Amino acid sequence: MKQKNPNAPYRLHGVNISYFTGKLEAYMRYKDIPHDHVDSYDLGKIFFHTGIKKMPAVETPQGQWLYDTTPTIQWFETVYPDTPIMPKNKALAFVSLLLEDYGDEWLWRPAMWWRWMPPVSRRALGTRIMKGALGAPALWWYFAQRQSREWLWGDGMTKDNSDAVRDMYFEELEFLEAVFAKQTFILGSHPSAADFGYFGSMFRHFGNDPDPAEIMRARAPHTYAWLARLWNTKAQALGDKQHWVFPKGRHWAPLLDRIANDYLPYLKANAGAFRDGEKRFDFVGKNHSFPRTKTTFYRVWCLEILQRHYRALNARDKARVDGLFAPVGRVSKILNARQISAGMDDLFAIPKPSLKGTHITLSSPRGWRLGAQPRN
Repeated sequence: MKQKNPNAPYRLHGVNISYFTGKLEAYMRYKDIPHDHVDSYDLGKIFFHTGIKKMPAVETPQGQWLYDTTPTIQWFETVYPDTPIMPKNKALAFVSLLLEDYGDEWLWRPAMWWRWMPPVSRRALGTRIMKGALGAPALWWYFAQRQSREWLWGDGMTKDNSDAVRDMYFEELEFLEAVFAKQTFILGSHPSAADFGYFGSMFRHFGNDPDPAEIMRARAPHTYAWLARLWNTKAQALGDKQHWVFPKGRHWAPLLDRIANDYLPYLKANAGAFRDGEKRFDFVGKNHSFPRTKTTFYRVWCLEILQRHYRALNARDKARVDGLFAPVGRVSKILNARQISAGMDDLFAIPKPSLKGTHITLSSPRGWRLGAQPRN
């Protein structure tokens, strides 16, 4: 069998309006990782090689495959270790990881609201996707209905909380605008995992779709500039002298409140529903509530990972993390709680060999895991 050229570029599979494809592509551009972007709606090809019908996915020069942006980026950090995106300080590294997870797993709902609820964005993106996927732009209305039904009305959004879901975008803009008015990136002089976690929604949804993009340009010009800055910044140009800044200031308080009293409790409630075999659960947080929201085992794994990293901190670093959140809540109660396992560690031990030539279905070990899961 002919061996692939080990010096060939990586191949990044994913469309250029995809939340997580944007996150991963920005990282690969930042690290100057040689890659070709395969801008394609062909999820079948990804499924054929990985058993997972989600994008993005990366094909290595050796013919192996990576999927899911967080472990993919962590793997690339071992291959391209210069100018790391994780601070050396363990407490700050945990904060960066937590912010990345929050950006990945909490902001998708308002991102979907702003793509599929406003009439202009709804038609523009529906037309674009249906043209690219099926060559049938006239069917935009069908896809728009499907998306809003699947991701919004069918996953915890009601007439009572629709405005609150919409306003989640404004909450994040207020925080980011205050940060970028003072510093270049979320945690200092260089991009961290936190920046890339926020980037997916802010770049490919809020900064791209007509309605939210117009709002960002008007209300949050510093944030709009950050999108272009992160997209164009190269790690080599910034250099290795990284100046990280531990979160401080009043503008951090609302975000820390949302993480401590909404996001982490949401992950805990989701894990409890998973343990109890419930397909849906009612979530009631301090600032946001989602009745009959879907239970997702991917987010059970997200909480597992956060708990592991928190528990690996020494007493001093734990105290620093706890002190950061102390004015708004006690995060240690959830991060130290008994772990509920999603059994997904092996699935994300990447890269994996291609499944080409094997029989893979949605009921296969790698096929069923994320076949109906929404994220990352």
